[in-house]
Amino acid sequence: MSRLLLSPWRPPPAAVAVALGLAALLQAQPGRADLPTRPTVIGSAPSAFTLELLPKRVPPQLPRAPEHTPWAELRAMGLEPGTVRIGFEAPAGTLAVLIPVCAGRSSVDGAPANSSKSELVIDLPRDGTERDIHFELTISGYEHRISCSEPPRVGVRGVAHDGLLPFDFESPHAASGGGHAVVYVPSGHDPTRPAALLVGLHPWNGNIWTYAAYEDLLKAARADDVVLLFPSGLGNSLYTAAAEDEVLRAIDALAKNLSIDPDRVTIWGASMGGAGATTVGFHHPDRFAAVVSLFGDSKYDLTTYVRSILHDGLGAHVVNALDIVDNARNLPVWLIHGEDDHVSPIAQSAMLARGLRAKGFAARFDRVPKAGHEGWVVSAFAGRFVDFALHARRATTPPRVSYWSVRPGDTEAYGIRMTRALPTGDAFFDIERAGDAVHLHEARGVLSIRLPRGAFGVSPTETPPIVCDDPTARSVTVTWDPAP
Repeated sequence: MSRLLLSPWRPPPAAVAVALGLAALLQAQPGRADLPTRPTVIGSAPSAFTLELLPKRVPPQLPRAPEHTPWAELRAMGLEPGTVRIGFEAPAGTLAVLIPVCAGRSSVDGAPANSSKSELVIDLPRDGTERDIHFELTISGYEHRISCSEPPRVGVRGVAHDGLLPFDFESPHAASGGGHAVVYVPSGHDPTRPAALLVGLHPWNGNIWTYAAYEDLLKAARADDVVLLFPSGLGNSLYTAAAEDEVLRAIDALAKNLSIDPDRVTIWGASMGGAGATTVGFHHPDRFAAVVSLFGDSKYDLTTYVRSILHDGLGAHVVNALDIVDNARNLPVWLIHGEDDHVSPIAQSAMLARGLRAKGFAARFDRVPKAGHEGWVVSAFAGRFVDFALHARRATTPPRVSYWSVRPGDTEAYGIRMTRALPTGDAFFDIERAGDAVHLHEARGVLSIRLPRGAFGVSPTETPPIVCDDPTARSVTVTWDPAP
């Protein structure tokens, strides 16, 4: 059979005109700014695929897939770590082939095709020849399966303004990989309507394309019309300060380029990303509608590999979600964890669930039987947590706010601002409107607190009296902002 042509694509004039026309149209639409277009293939998925293990193993660990195996059956196969080659036929007359984003994608028809790249659109010679096309994947011990954004597609080259779009923005963390993210815009999305946003933090050894390879996640987002954002964790960072800042910058940058509903932003992640979702979410509870954590740590064990990143107890404390559960008073949390996880034991989610419930907070905890530290758990729950994100709403003026500041820069939640007594160490306040007064239940390490007009749902024209219930905090000054 003939080989693919993998030379760089140069768009024909007609394609350039189409792309420019689409870009101009999108710029003219209210609520939509400058997200890029992407090359795609207009056509259909092949009906049959083959699967080979490489190098050939004797005896084989898995029978070779028959010549007419549907894509859904390939995706359902459990695979041992190693390299596999997937094959399909491009019928006579095919002008272009789309190779999807896949975990561990390494080559297409023998030419390098790194997994950190986006979808590949490859032009075929216009000679009417039928071709067999192959691409190779490295199956990891985390995935144990074929994980791709969609099936391959055969047809003709086109241009799309939705789907998986690389997204670049200004970031001070560019040297560490910042300033780049992936956005998934569902097909048919109305750019004039503020969208629900689901922000996915990638796992250890992952990158901005990791979740782009999760077909079930993309399908669910498309069905619910939820926009997805995959920011960079700046490598294996455990979402410490710079990576946390990168996540927030990506969200803010996207909101300037696409209409996003600020009351419907949910943060989630798996493994390192699951821990990161609780860290970032608990540090900034007023920015999110909900947090979803899949098999993430809630209190890091410094006897493990994390010591090289967090260094000491203080370094762990500033990212441990378990240490600041009070911050989740008005933030729904959903924890999902495999019972057979030996990388991040299920005790990590169990103790966070207990800590949240002990405070009377909203916490859902799903234990997954016979599941380890594996990517398929994400796919199994994707439809449910996308739907959860669709309906979650941020608390804007909750009647009670409790907030731990574990870093000097974290001094505000829900518009309530503290002045810390010391630049380092922890500071905390717990304040509530009850009846006709505002009660300061507790304060530690705080000099003063300022309340914005309208806090707790109070009318902006009212300033209820403030009562200090904490005898150790009588010196803390609590005042309302002056009238505008």
